[in-house]
Amino acid sequence: MCILVFILAIVSAQEKLEYEIRYGPIVVGSMVLERLEPKLIEGEWCEHLRAEVEIDQNFSWFFWAEYRFESWCRSKDWLTLRSYKRTSERNYRSEYYISFVHDSAVARYSDGRVFALPDSARDLLTLWYFLRGINWQESKGLTVNAHIDRRNWNLKFCISGSQMVKTRAGDFFCLAVTPITLSPLGTVFLSRDYRHLPVAIRSKIGGLTVTAFLRKISYQDE
Repeated sequence: MCILVFILAIVSAQEKLEYEIRYGPIVVGSMVLERLEPKLIEGEWCEHLRAEVEIDQNFSWFFWAEYRFESWCRSKDWLTLRSYKRTSERNYRSEYYISFVHDSAVARYSDGRVFALPDSARDLLTLWYFLRGINWQESKGLTVNAHIDRRNWNLKFCISGSQMVKTRAGDFFCLAVTPITLSPLGTVFLSRDYRHLPVAIRSKIGGLTVTAFLRKISYQDE
């Protein structure tokens, strides 16, 4: 059983993490992860998370896209309550909100579609942050439910190794958190310090595997 660390204690509020996205040795885009001011939603204090991903138009031969994600998850257990996604690709556009209604076990989309929701399901962005709050030093693995892009996932993660990851933000000794089931997430390299920074994040964009490497860390009070 994984021990969940209080993320409020290890992740500074209003944190901003900036990344460069690489396909092999080539920088093809950028990503920004932000933790913003908490919001009160339906009587619950919620963390407000935002991610922006862009593949540079100079690499349109490879793939061009812009994505914006926002999540509002309960501060007490980091369960997603609301989610937003905007997609801009060369031949595709979409935008929608999702309400995660855990009491009724449904995900309600702004286009009117409704999907069954598994117990304690989180969206993609909340899940990235939730993984930071696990005490992986004492964990043999983690199983978690997710609802991502109109599909439910039962995801299993384990520690697949540890290594030094060199980035423009510095060198970090990291644990590699790897999915061992079919997953929309790739391996996340979390720093072994108290911040559990996602130093590198692997994912698929346009059918190709890319890695986002941390390049800058900033906080509101800096």
